[in-house]
Amino acid sequence: MENNDIDASIKELSQITRDDGNEKYADAQFELGYIYDNAKHDYDQAEAYYLNITREDCPEVYANAQLNLGYYYYRKDNFEKAELYFSNIIREDSPKIYAEAQLQLGHLYSEIKLDYDKSEAYYLNITREDNPDIFSSAQLNLGFFYTYIKPDYTKAEAFYLNITREDSPSIYANSQFSLARLYNDIKHDYDKAEVCYSNITREDSPCTYVYSQFSLARLYDYIKHDYDKAEVYYSNITREDSPSIYAKSQFSLARLYDYIKHDYDKAEVCYSNITREDNPYTYAKAQFNLGFIYEYKKNNLDKAINCFLNILKSDHQQFYYRAQYQLANIYFFQKNDNNKSQDYYNEVKYFNSESYRYISARVISELIDINPNFILNKENLKEPILANIKNICTLANDIKKTLLVSFNIDNSSNNDTEAKEPERRVAHYTKPAVLFNLLKGKNPSKFRLNIVDFMNDPSENQVLTNWLNITNNSDNEIKSFLASFSFNHNSLNQFRLYGNEDNILGSGVSIAFNQSFFGWDTERSINNKKIEMKNNSSFPSYQFDELKTNSDKIENNNDYSLHFLPLYRCLYFDPKTEYMSLAKRNKQSFYLEMCDEKKETAAIDDEWERYIDALNEEEKIKIIRKQLKEIKKLMEELLEDKELQKIPNLEQLLSLAVLPISCLIKHAAFEDEDECRMIYITHIGDENIVEPQDYQSANSLYVEYTNVENYIDNIYLGPQCKLQHKLWLQNHFKKKQQGKQIRLIKSEMPLR
Repeated sequence: MENNDIDASIKELSQITRDDGNEKYADAQFELGYIYDNAKHDYDQAEAYYLNITREDCPEVYANAQLNLGYYYYRKDNFEKAELYFSNIIREDSPKIYAEAQLQLGHLYSEIKLDYDKSEAYYLNITREDNPDIFSSAQLNLGFFYTYIKPDYTKAEAFYLNITREDSPSIYANSQFSLARLYNDIKHDYDKAEVCYSNITREDSPCTYVYSQFSLARLYDYIKHDYDKAEVYYSNITREDSPSIYAKSQFSLARLYDYIKHDYDKAEVCYSNITREDNPYTYAKAQFNLGFIYEYKKNNLDKAINCFLNILKSDHQQFYYRAQYQLANIYFFQKNDNNKSQDYYNEVKYFNSESYRYISARVISELIDINPNFILNKENLKEPILANIKNICTLANDIKKTLLVSFNIDNSSNNDTEAKEPERRVAHYTKPAVLFNLLKGKNPSKFRLNIVDFMNDPSENQVLTNWLNITNNSDNEIKSFLASFSFNHNSLNQFRLYGNEDNILGSGVSIAFNQSFFGWDTERSINNKKIEMKNNSSFPSYQFDELKTNSDKIENNNDYSLHFLPLYRCLYFDPKTEYMSLAKRNKQSFYLEMCDEKKETAAIDDEWERYIDALNEEEKIKIIRKQLKEIKKLMEELLEDKELQKIPNLEQLLSLAVLPISCLIKHAAFEDEDECRMIYITHIGDENIVEPQDYQSANSLYVEYTNVENYIDNIYLGPQCKLQHKLWLQNHFKKKQQGKQIRLIKSEMPLR
């Protein structure tokens, strides 16, 4: 509408008064509000017109005006006023508008106020008779709520099943997809998952249909191992449906032909179908695998080189560095070109999951520098030296994965959360002053990970490397930061050792964090961000590069976000006797917590036995002991190699192979602490490291993690914790209006 037309409409509508009829007046005021809201963007004037409308003028127009006012204040982040206006609407005004207002109130309490009980109540107020489309949205949200927020999979299933295609085809498709994921990922009922995926048609929702076809293909591929059916579903997806999902389906088809059916010609076609425009990451993976086919299956080095060269750093950094390593090996081992190979080796950067590539590249590059004619002995280098390095890195990462705290160690499908998650919380012991800073006011401090160098245990980070006879140089530029937790939430020993104020034993606090405080991506424990390390005598020069993660929790931006690091249990190890044990729940602490939750002794005994059985410590120790002995044997072979001994920084290079687990192996003398750790390993130049602001703080380098309040379940006050600390905590939490409650528990441990 042109400006002249708008002004003419405003003039005409402004002349209508209640004398012309209440309903006509209400319609005119609403139109004026709408014009100022959407055309003139004069929101104050729009609000004034909307407020002129009363329920007596016309209930439906009044409801519409109140709804628009609610949306306006929601956009302004004035959630109290938004709630007021949405709440003004009743079903008698207009069932459809009432349903929409209730839906928005449900969103407000779910997403902003985090009061899930109130959110659920608002969603439940909406009936199919009010509005089928909005009803189905509310039911879908309730399904999400009982799937992810308050796990009750029977209720979630019921809400998803309430939605029909007649309510809303697109929301029906979404509900069937969510139901399929519930059956597939949680209940492991793959037949029901298949039915739900198959219920979704392209007409319901083209986007959800594509995802369902891809999910069906993966179900037949990875679960049912019916590769012919998987092939059919992958082939159903076209580039027109979704370029990105098409690329993934073609890659999956190629992988199926490559690794399962060994039809390399078909694999070649599918890999080649994927373009950078479809999905740069999948394109990089496809080119890398295609290069492997040409190099190892078809003996076409020129085509292999072209594929590896096609991968750009902007496609995906990790695959770019993998390709650089392959190119270096081709030129070194097969084309006998020292100069080109060294150029490519120098391009290979460190990535935690594939550190062997970086270490191997540096080893070869160093040897070429020392003796350019070393290329004559290349077969002696390839086996066993490079194989040994790869095996050490693989074994170290396997140990790290074993030590990862999963929070649900028995993978039970039982809905009794308390029974299936014996390690559902871990405790951080600290001073009340630290807790105060973490909770204070509108700008609380973030949780910190502290640098290992200044910790009070002189053996910190050195137990493993000393046992392996490799130097862990304190002057190197790679620094480890960690935060310590304990599986025991109310431990007298921990209260004695940590968090004491004014030299009073037991005056600290224990903060019990739930699993949401931690992440699952083990790659994030080492920062692969772009940091160029300059040459220095104590450590080799290399870069940490940014690692893109698939974690749903991590924002996809260019900054390395420290939040959502994984948690690992410590392995206690005595180098002299080779005694080992895993950090775990202490039985007495376990009983204390369960008694606080009003459980009977017999039930606690049963849960303790289930926990110990599920932990399977004896078997894990057996495997880790074998892995560590293999690492030691391989490391000795490398250290005794006459050629490798010429490399001046060999031990520093080899220490990178066990870097992921060096911080997780503690001396057995500390076994009673049952410690688990969040670790972050990076270069000293990382901008995430907080610089000291005064001279007294020069020995306290740290990195910030996140704010803590939303992740705390319980706070245990030490047996000698001051009364005023309990009072300010009670005051702080009682003032909170959120649905989540944090329990304060006074430790009754006898302290002498």
